[in-house]
Parts: sequence; C-alpha cells; structure tokens
Amino acid sequence: MDHAGNVEKAILAEMKKPASGLIDRVTRNNQIILHNFSQAIERQCECQLPGCRKSFPMTLIPNQVLYPKFCEDHRTDFRRENFLRRLAARPETYRFESVKVFFPPEKFAPPSPDFLADLPTDPELP
Repeated sequence: MDHAGNVEKAILAEMKKPASGLIDRVTRNNQIILHNFSQAIERQCECQLPGCRKSFPMTLIPNQVLYPKFCEDHRTDFRRENFLRRLAARPETYRFESVKVFFPPEKFAPPSPDFLADLPTDPELP
C-alpha cells in the first residue's frame, strides 16, 4: 500500500483549519511551500535558523508541499541547539532583555514626581 501522497493530503486538509496541531508539529522543522509546478524545479532556499546565513539547494517536486526548513548543517535538533549555544557564547553577539509593553506608547504619560507617595502602603511590610 502506497502512503506517499497521504502526508500532503493531510497537510492541505489541516491548513484550512484555523488552528492545527499537525501543522504546528510539521512546521517546527519543516516548511510548507505551496506550488503548482508540473516538473521538478531546483531552487535556492535560505536556512531559517537565526544566525545562519547559508543557502541550500532544494528541489520542488510536483504534488509535494513539505520541504526542509534548515540547511544541511542544521537539520538535526542537536546541531541547531549547538549552533545557537556557540553563537550565544560569542562576545560580539548582541543581547537584549525581554520587555513588557502594558499600553501603547502614544498613550504613555510619565508618572508624577510624587507617584510613590500616592501608592497604598501595607502596614505589615517593614
């Protein structure tokens, strides 16, 4: 029994749904490229791992929508994690802290100088 086209059929069916666990699982390590080519076409694709700038050849095959997301050097989970760990260890790597935005900047009003005095106090705190 041939199951080769069943994966593509299942992916296409799930893409019509607003939220799909199958699509989430599949696109973790792969990308979905919709095309209507009737012949195999060779294309260059960029590795989607942050920090990697390599491109790799990919053959778009008729009736296939699932393709690799990462270059040959980063196809396994270990290689991706190791690359990101080594990249983060480099001193020239730019880092930034997470920031929470509670309201849009245009509605921002700076606090009054005595805003601490306006806060309620808890008598049990030292």
